[in-house]
Amino acid sequence: MRKSDYNRKTKERRAPARDVFGHDLYTENTNTDKDSDSWHVASLYCEHTNALKEKGDAVITEFGSENNSVEISGKEDILSWATSILSISPTARRLVKEASSEGWKLGLEDLNGPDFHLDVPEKTIILDSNELSDYALSRSTYFSSVLVISLIRALRDVWQEKRNGAFDEDYTPESVLTLERVRAADLDVIAVMVAWELRCEGHGNLWRHILGSDDSDLAMRFSGYLEREPSSTFTHKALAATFTQWFRSEERVSACDHETLDYMDEVLACSDQQNPFGKGHVQKIDIERLSCLPDKTAYLQHDAALILNDPLYAGMDDEINQSHLMHILYDINVTIVQNVPFRNMDLAERIFPNGMMTPETSETIH
Repeated sequence: MRKSDYNRKTKERRAPARDVFGHDLYTENTNTDKDSDSWHVASLYCEHTNALKEKGDAVITEFGSENNSVEISGKEDILSWATSILSISPTARRLVKEASSEGWKLGLEDLNGPDFHLDVPEKTIILDSNELSDYALSRSTYFSSVLVISLIRALRDVWQEKRNGAFDEDYTPESVLTLERVRAADLDVIAVMVAWELRCEGHGNLWRHILGSDDSDLAMRFSGYLEREPSSTFTHKALAATFTQWFRSEERVSACDHETLDYMDEVLACSDQQNPFGKGHVQKIDIERLSCLPDKTAYLQHDAALILNDPLYAGMDDEINQSHLMHILYDINVTIVQNVPFRNMDLAERIFPNGMMTPETSETIH
């Protein structure tokens, strides 16, 4: 999956508008049907745990391998297998357990673009099936690896959503861009970390998949740092170095900005306020909080100040994204009434009371 086709995720944070009968007011097909099959992470996790007790380690195998002993009969089996693979990684296991305890569900559908869709009100993760049948997906080493990578990123996003929520409610558009970059980079860094942990446990498919993908530079940076400084596994310096590497790809950064700007357009379109964004500015603690791991350590604890000031992290080189951001800033600072832009809302109200033209008068002004 090429980054030039980038739409890594979609997200729904607001409950859908419904009529008096409880039906959605908007029924267009978005490929994220709420009625699609989904299963609680808790049930998937419990099922594979029970299978482990009965069958031993044989159930934890990798798709496409000659020794694959897993019989696949549908989407539920595929998702159960994916959670079982992740349970081997200490980091991913904690993410799975949290999603399970919070009541999240997993589904598998053709999303026609995004790697996954996160429906926050419904607590549902929909993973992309890449237009493959259940059997074809289960037999493909490549696409099953894509599925597991997407699941790792989705579970990390669920982790972030619980602790940080939507940035637009508290921060200015410029700060939202910065925080979404950090969040997107963190998802990929955690995916690399989990793939490495699985490799260390004898499951190397995921690591080999990343090495052959557009994120190979992240894997190489992570493993290279560990080879030079083995102790960085405990100090998290390898994670910080991988995080920095993420920003060295202009394509990754620009694609992330494009998604964030589109999201901010949706926020503006759905709001009755001229400026629905918050007033806060990103601080060091915000960066550190986004890098917190399940073991309660923050791998960016000593780099937050640099991230806020270094052009590598804060610059925007894409001219289209620059123009897009300027339009958003213009829209939230200008009141348009009768196609006339005003920077002062009180002045707009005096000239156009209730948004209407001021009635003409025949009185002579002396």
